[in-house]
Amino acid sequence: MIVLNFCLLASKDFYSGGGTDGCNFVLSNDVLPVPSGPPRKVEVEAVNSTSVKVFWRSPVPNKQHGQIRGYQVHYVRMENGEPKGPPMLKDVMLADAQEMIIPGLQPETAYAITVTAYTTKGDGARSKPKVVTTSGAVPGKPRLVINHTQMNTALIQWYAPVESFGPLMGYRLKYGRKDVDILTTLEFSDKEDHFTAKEIHKGASYVFKLSARNKVGFGEENIQEITIPEDVPSGFPQNLHCDSMSSTSVQITWQPPILAERNGVITKYILLYRDINNRYHPTEVPIVPADTTVTLTTLKPDTIYDVKIRAYTSKGPGPFSPSVQFRTLPVDQGRICLLKSLSLAEYLFLGKQGMEVLANPGETSYVIRATIP
Repeated sequence: MIVLNFCLLASKDFYSGGGTDGCNFVLSNDVLPVPSGPPRKVEVEAVNSTSVKVFWRSPVPNKQHGQIRGYQVHYVRMENGEPKGPPMLKDVMLADAQEMIIPGLQPETAYAITVTAYTTKGDGARSKPKVVTTSGAVPGKPRLVINHTQMNTALIQWYAPVESFGPLMGYRLKYGRKDVDILTTLEFSDKEDHFTAKEIHKGASYVFKLSARNKVGFGEENIQEITIPEDVPSGFPQNLHCDSMSSTSVQITWQPPILAERNGVITKYILLYRDINNRYHPTEVPIVPADTTVTLTTLKPDTIYDVKIRAYTSKGPGPFSPSVQFRTLPVDQGRICLLKSLSLAEYLFLGKQGMEVLANPGETSYVIRATIP
């Protein structure tokens, strides 16, 4: 709509040549129209039981009639297709805004929503109402109590949430060590209220997540953590292996004690080795930080050694592993070259070169160790 300022003249004045001085026809600079077109492509969707999201596009350019300053989102609760209660409004004071979330709504309730753009002169035409229904509410957090026992177990007890939004249909418990990615997941009926978790290891931190379920789904989780005090390891390092590298050196590798027997963070290892002919004078080698490989040097050629290892936590040492024996190479056997896994053709080629090759055939390759004169 265009507004004009104009004046009226008596006909006798106009025809007598009185003129129209001071009565020029001009567009008003003081009165600009509000947007005559509504926001376009208005869509709404339920986010959860208490909020919805509204999307829109700006009015077509030739119906904006000035600079869009923002948008107003109007919404009202509906019952049986009719508005119920006073309408409410959310203001978005951004000219390029195209969406917003309306929070604080009631679960399982229908709302009619319209959007309008506004300029400095006021709000314009509203979009057609869009009706959306919020989803049902899920239960609140259940109460959760965890007690660690002396038998490497944890007693988990729970109580119904204050707000269930309908009959409860059960519970879901997720728990496990914090340093392990996969949690154990269990579901319980609405009549059950406790569970005993076994194999709760010393020196480990555990997370427990409990949620309640109604007909809509599982609600918010109650998350609790417990840390079990450390102890000395109850198990020994695994897979102790010795590989002679020369007549005076050997590489020794192993793995930590199994997870359930570590009883804390492994801080170091102590390795003992001795010449089997010298029973009473073993050599002690500390491995700090707690690596899982060490190379022994300055050994005697062609000699059998006995080796064993144990792990430590902050509380002290665990048991020694079973002893493993190895034999250093004779002096005249020369240098040992450790090679990568090779194909059968490469293995045969090395044999033709006059090298003594010790081979353990795998499925598609040979793991070899070649003695070079």
